[in-house]
Amino acid sequence: MKTSLQMGGSAIVLAAALGLSALGSASSVQAAAPEAVTTASGPVKATVRGDMTTYFAIPYAAPPVGELRWKAPQPAANWTAPLEKTKSSAACLQPSMAIGRASSDSEDCLYLDVHRPSGEGKFPVMVWIHGGAFTSGSAGGYADPSALVTKGVIVVAINYRLGALGFLAHPALRDQDGSSGNYGIMDQQAALRWVQANIASFGGDPKNVTIFGESAGGFSVLSHLAAPGSAGLFQKAIIQSGAYGVSGQLTQADLEAKSAEALTATLASAGADSPAACAGSDLTAACLRAMPESLVRSKLLSAFTKVNSNVIPSVDAKVLPQTIKATFVAGKNNKVPLINGSNENENDMFVAIGEMTARFAAKPPNFDPANRAFVMSPEAYAKGAADLAAQSGHSVEDIKTKYYPLSAYGSDPVMQPSLVAGVAGTDSIFSCNGINVSARVAGQGSPVWMYEYRNQSAPPLVGSFGGKYMLTYKQGAAHAAELPYLFNMLPIGGAEQTALKEAMTGYWTNFARTGTPNGKGSPQWAAYKTGKIQALDIADQGGIAPMPAKAFRTQHQCDGAWANLTF
Repeated sequence: MKTSLQMGGSAIVLAAALGLSALGSASSVQAAAPEAVTTASGPVKATVRGDMTTYFAIPYAAPPVGELRWKAPQPAANWTAPLEKTKSSAACLQPSMAIGRASSDSEDCLYLDVHRPSGEGKFPVMVWIHGGAFTSGSAGGYADPSALVTKGVIVVAINYRLGALGFLAHPALRDQDGSSGNYGIMDQQAALRWVQANIASFGGDPKNVTIFGESAGGFSVLSHLAAPGSAGLFQKAIIQSGAYGVSGQLTQADLEAKSAEALTATLASAGADSPAACAGSDLTAACLRAMPESLVRSKLLSAFTKVNSNVIPSVDAKVLPQTIKATFVAGKNNKVPLINGSNENENDMFVAIGEMTARFAAKPPNFDPANRAFVMSPEAYAKGAADLAAQSGHSVEDIKTKYYPLSAYGSDPVMQPSLVAGVAGTDSIFSCNGINVSARVAGQGSPVWMYEYRNQSAPPLVGSFGGKYMLTYKQGAAHAAELPYLFNMLPIGGAEQTALKEAMTGYWTNFARTGTPNGKGSPQWAAYKTGKIQALDIADQGGIAPMPAKAFRTQHQCDGAWANLTF
């Protein structure tokens, strides 16, 4: 559930806005990857990038435009001339003002990138599902997974439809079975089927596929664990900060009502952009599919997120027959080995976004971190406390005095509201939901390893301009802060940070290879059933070490303020 303490929405990934590090050019002594690979639809040519070879922008489904808009993905057309792309495709259409928005976007976006190591397969396969609140982001934001790939895995990064194009539902758009919506999850399933049909040609093992994702990508992984149509398309899963919306899924009827409101508002303001098919008629499929892309981009995407501020997959009786939570409670989920975790200070990113937004809105914009007029006010915290009370079932007074009193968060009254918001949002949205997911999976007897990323020295993903941090609020191990330790996205620092990156990529690729994160070179990671969680940190801040799950629950008030959260 979204609260005002989130300061800008749930689960936003900013990778697409960051510059990507250059790959090294050292040659490999191993056998080279094939220069061209023939897929079931046609040949694709390689781009050699040092010890990693990439096959960019491969279509895994037909462009979802015209008559295919708001339909399940259809097979891509065959081609004969080799595709020779040197960069990722355009991202799927997303709001122009979205934080983390990709630099280019298009409705024609159902493409994926295959990143392959040198040497001979069969390689384990890791399919990356990007985050971005189901409204922004792209495969291209993760175009350098060499830290993973050079450890002997293939990484496939996929695009999928976002926002109104991926998750709107409407009676006029219902399929023959009566369902509508969740097109973005259907896209992901189509990409996974593409992997099953084609990855062996790239040297990958279709019987050893791990899906992994962060934020909305992590929620997508949860969706596939609950979706009957995803069964058998993967053998392992990694959820990174993905359990944030497990109590907020809409029914198809509720989503259709919200979607109708957004569509009506869009067409009412369309003017000359309103398609002829909509003249004097109710909202029909022909009308909706005739809307020009420009109108969808400029009006509909923002209208949809305005009426549906927390875009997540709905319960449509097809892709998701019931809520994710109900599916797990009934034991009907797809049972595979799992890594699941979150970051110690998830909500710090959203508090920072709130300050950054206020600084941009000033006339003129102000980016002097010494000017503290833009940090969260006590009034804003009071409103957030009321939201927290509504979520938790406690009184506002208990939230403000018993669970999250301002006086417990430092001696600086100017910064206390921001600090409380960071902690309370982390606890209520990510940490307690996350550990409840781990407990449910362990209770089913499935292997699960849980982590908390705790690196307080991680480079901030928001607020830096020209190499200088421009915000007053200091972020710790914030939402998405672990991503540069899996992908080469920005410089991370010195030897201790590099050692953490080496350990994390080792855990992730060991898990993809064998079904356990443990291997040579890193401290052993105890399974959650032992009552332990692995802390992932740099050496001088605690290092990589087990911590009691009970201590985690105490720190994040999972048995106090958030005892009502279940999974």
